[in-house]
Amino acid sequence: MKAREISLLILGLCILSLIVGLFNLPNKGLEAKKACRAESKSAIFNKFSASGDKIALIILQGPISSGDAGSLFGDVYNADRMLRALRRAQEDKGVKGVLLRINSPGGTVAMSQEGYNLIMDIRKEKPVVVSMLDVAASGGYYIASAADRIYANPGTLTGSIGVIFETVDASGLLSDKLGIKWEVIKSGKFKDVGSPYRALSPDEKTLLNGLITNTYKQFVNDIIKARVNRTDSYKAEKKVLSKGNLEKYADGRIFTGEQALEYGFVDSLGGLAEATQGIKKMAKQKFPGVSDKIPVVNFNKPSDISELFFNIESRFVPSGNSVESLIPFSKRHPRQPLFMWE
Repeated sequence: MKAREISLLILGLCILSLIVGLFNLPNKGLEAKKACRAESKSAIFNKFSASGDKIALIILQGPISSGDAGSLFGDVYNADRMLRALRRAQEDKGVKGVLLRINSPGGTVAMSQEGYNLIMDIRKEKPVVVSMLDVAASGGYYIASAADRIYANPGTLTGSIGVIFETVDASGLLSDKLGIKWEVIKSGKFKDVGSPYRALSPDEKTLLNGLITNTYKQFVNDIIKARVNRTDSYKAEKKVLSKGNLEKYADGRIFTGEQALEYGFVDSLGGLAEATQGIKKMAKQKFPGVSDKIPVVNFNKPSDISELFFNIESRFVPSGNSVESLIPFSKRHPRQPLFMWE
């Protein structure tokens, strides 16, 4: 095929994708850009973001990590896109409430904290409700705890409040089996802590235990701030989480949505429909005059022409690695604390 024919084919595919995007077909294989730009939108782009009052639906699917790709063939609703969508919802004066749908076993500590902190800021201005799907554990629960109300299905798996740090000692395999010896020159004795080329020293284990303890305290203290000390005037059903129950069950165990309700970690049992009803009622209470028929808008979709072109690009250039996605998350993120359940 000649270069001219190839160029025409690519141009035709781009035009076809633009048409598909304009008609708002489902967004496949999209990983959000990390940068969140505040852009002024002209009238021609209004169709990308519904005008008037609305509820913002935001979806978090899969492990929580910056730039972590999902399945090569599936929808990507990763943490980067969640943060981007949350910022849009925060800035959009027409958004009267946020409905966050979570299906995640957790992930990296800092990324979970960014989601938590952003939701805590948003709920100062407008109500936030979380709807848990199959799993909302560890970092997934950490983010959920920041919401005003949490809905879980009876069989949802949640909890797993705690921190995990993994490393591997491959020195025996390398030296005994392969005859490979690794030498390291370092400025301090802890510089290569967690190295896979040797076992941890007693001092390193003490150091890492201190790191895990501090990170765990951050987790628990943020749940206390968001749920144990929660005060609001919303009439929606609210379950009280006592500090005693938090200390009792924050040992890494998982529990069902039904158990979570009993212990006080969620507020109601129900799916997306019940959570939608809940956020609409809370929006009406917060903003008198909001219609009973206020629309729910998917904020994971492109909001303007720049995001649309990014969407088109992602259709032709897959960002994921299907083989990598089969490797457990903790094995892809060694030598760092994780809010993760696997």
